[in-house]
Amino acid sequence: MQYYNRNRTKKKFLSEINVTPFVDVMLVLLIVFMITAPLLQTGVEIELPEVNTPNIPENKDPLIVSINKKNEIFISEKKLTSELLNAKLKEIKRANPKIQVYIRADKTVTYAVLMKVMKQIIDNGILNVNLITLPKK
Repeated sequence: MQYYNRNRTKKKFLSEINVTPFVDVMLVLLIVFMITAPLLQTGVEIELPEVNTPNIPENKDPLIVSINKKNEIFISEKKLTSELLNAKLKEIKRANPKIQVYIRADKTVTYAVLMKVMKQIIDNGILNVNLITLPKK
C-alpha cells in the first residue's frame, strides 16, 4: 500500500527500526547478570578453621581439594572416592608436573582424615600441598 499526499506524490514508508527499547532491555539484563553472577559461584560447603598464617602467593591454576563435614572428598565440586582421587591425581600430575594443590578441609574434619588425603596427594608425586584457612578475627 502506498500513501499519497495532497499533491499526489508518493511518500516512502518508514522502514527504520527503533532500537531504543531494545537497548533499554539489554542494559537491564546486563545489570541483572552482573549482580547475580557472583552469587552463583558456590562450592562445597565448608567451615574453614581460623588461624594466623602468612599468605602464600597463589599459582595461576591451583588444584583445590575439599573435605566436608561428612569426610567426603571433592576436586572442585566433583565428589570422589579415595580410589578415584588417586586416579585423578595421577592424571593431573601427568598433565602438569608443577601443579600446586590447596586443601580446604572443614574445621570438624579429623587430623587422621586430613593426613590421609595429604598422603594420597604426596604419594602421587605432588609435593606442593597447602592448607586453606581463614584469617583469625
